[in-house]
Formats: sequence, structure tokens, C-alpha cells
Amino acid sequence: MEMAGTTRTPEVKIDSSNCSIKGECYPEDISEFSGPVMEALRENLSSSQSFTVTIELYYFNSSSAKFLFDFFEYLDQAGNEKQIRIIWKYRTEDDAMEEAGSEFEEDMENVSFSLEAIN
Repeated sequence: MEMAGTTRTPEVKIDSSNCSIKGECYPEDISEFSGPVMEALRENLSSSQSFTVTIELYYFNSSSAKFLFDFFEYLDQAGNEKQIRIIWKYRTEDDAMEEAGSEFEEDMENVSFSLEAIN
């Protein structure tokens, strides 16, 4: 599954072993964005024993934060049975995105979650 990024939504790529979300996330209708993403995640994760998620967001709003919470919660539950790695990329000067990644990481119990600074 591939969704092209727009000015309000990130680029999303999901296949049988990887998920990549990159860009800004503040869609007008979060369910219109999140529905297909979660469906593709469920489909691809079910056929995989090892899965890597790379997230590189530059901005997200409160409704997108709820989507991310649900997204990570789903991955964390799946981490009981599968090997899941999450990489949260943030720009070195972006303290808000670093902090957001740290907060999401605190809730993870069954996945490998790492923060990665990028230039």
C-alpha cells in the first residue's frame, strides 16, 4: 500500500515487512486518512513475523496524535507474538518531535522503540 504525501498528510508505504510514514500529519478528516493506514497495517502485519516501522514526522495535530496512539497501541499488542521495531526519526533541532517520540516510547512494552536524530 502506498499513499502519496500531501501538504496535510504524510507519505505512507506499507508492505509485508515495513511501514514508513514521513511528512506532516494534520488531515481535515483523520478517519479518512487513518482508516486505510490501519487496514493496510493489519493486513501486512498478519503475514509477517518481523516488522519495522519508521516514522519521520515534522508536525502532527491532536487528532493525529490520537491516531498515532492507536497505531502504536496496535503494534505493541502485536509485539506479543511478533518481532516489531519502531524507529522514530526527528530533526536534531526539533525538541517537540523528540519529546513526542519519547512519550510514545514510554507506553511501549512489547516492541523495540528507538529515537533517531537526523540532520
